Amino acid sequence: MSKHLLNNTTDQQPNPNLESLKIAETFKNLSGNFHWRADYLKFCEVLGYTPDEWADDKYRRFQELIEALNQFDAESLAKMLEAGK
Repeated sequence: MSKHLLNNTTDQQPNPNLESLKIAETFKNLSGNFHWRADYLKFCEVLGYTPDEWADDKYRRFQELIEALNQFDAESLAKMLEAGK
């Protein structure tokens, strides 16, 4: 956890349950692995997209999603998942 995050948290929220933590860790890790391994053409192939302007936009949004997910640790993501129940 970054120093800023440590200074910007409270003790009000309990730790997430193990199921939520596992889901968050798995999603973050597998989506990150796919991002690391797949180029634009592989992205289109996996999702069944035709490489075109629309798919370009989806690929860009996927890259932004990964960047955004990397701003949170698995515990924070798990807490958000639980809050969405």
